[in-house]
Amino acid sequence: MRPILAMLMVVGGPALAQMPYANGAGAGRNSGQDAPRPSTIVEPLPSPEDLAGPAIPDFVVDRFELDTTEARVYGVVYDSFMTATKVLRDSATALRGRIDALWQSGDRYSARTQFPLLRHLGDQLAKEDDHFDDHLKKIFSKPHYKDYKDWRSEQRRQADQDRKERMKQLTGASPGR
Repeated sequence: MRPILAMLMVVGGPALAQMPYANGAGAGRNSGQDAPRPSTIVEPLPSPEDLAGPAIPDFVVDRFELDTTEARVYGVVYDSFMTATKVLRDSATALRGRIDALWQSGDRYSARTQFPLLRHLGDQLAKEDDHFDDHLKKIFSKPHYKDYKDWRSEQRRQADQDRKERMKQLTGASPGR
């Protein structure tokens, strides 16, 4: 698992080298005179909920009133999916925990240097989760799939709103997305 994280740090390195200010202030221009206040570019980090994966079978069966066959197949597909993405989810969750610990300890710089890697892992997991959701079209009846997609869209919209608010509270800056 550590070689994967090391490789991702190398891949994410160029993002860390970019200037952290949106307006170029602090780069020695104007010798600090009348320089606008720097505004940090902040894109929301994946939340613990984003990293957790799709909804557990018991919830889905009850929420969407799946029949026995749909419920059984969803359970099998869910278990298989969670096994296949376990290493990626565990890596992202561990990194999220390190970032949170660094942030809480006051080491904001070290926490921020980890942001690009967590975003990268979160993006990979989001793609995998999208593939999982698309696969459900073959498992659920049309009405159940439509209900699931509507519910999932609302969950994602709410999670995005919560994530942006959390980042705004943490950093005092407006999210980039």
